[in-house]
Amino acid sequence: MKVAIQGLGEIPTTVELVLTREMPDVSYIICSDYQLEYIAKRAGYDEPNEQVIKAAVKEDKTKVIFLKCDVFDPSSVWDAIAKVLREINLKKDEVIVNYTGGSAVVKLLLGTLGVMLLTMMKGKILYAIRYPGGVELTSNHTDILKEIFKKLKVSYGAVNLGKGSE
Repeated sequence: MKVAIQGLGEIPTTVELVLTREMPDVSYIICSDYQLEYIAKRAGYDEPNEQVIKAAVKEDKTKVIFLKCDVFDPSSVWDAIAKVLREINLKKDEVIVNYTGGSAVVKLLLGTLGVMLLTMMKGKILYAIRYPGGVELTSNHTDILKEIFKKLKVSYGAVNLGKGSE
């Protein structure tokens, strides 16, 4: 099964892009009530984000599950992520982690989760963005993020990173 894990910010574009381009079997969207109800008029939307996301699902092929939490509280975001992890089969599923949307806490935890999960299972970490009348981009950041995390591990283990770390 192809499983997407995504964060929703005020603009639903990032979620919409992954739903339409990747067509996962299920998409878990970490968000707040405010983010679901928000209408991103400046980005050209006329309906609440929840409706935009539901409309992006082609022929009801993707089951969308909204995981509401306090998107500014790391513990609350983690509780939402933990619900997703209980549903994933590490041996059989393919995971798509879209860390583009949501609060800073959601983005941080999803990016880190993606790097960690993809050491155990197949999948990819995506950065997806579209600006009205401009850039549209869906980039697979899996390899570069894994490489950066490896460098952090090597650097931290090999050198003194600063005063007070002794």
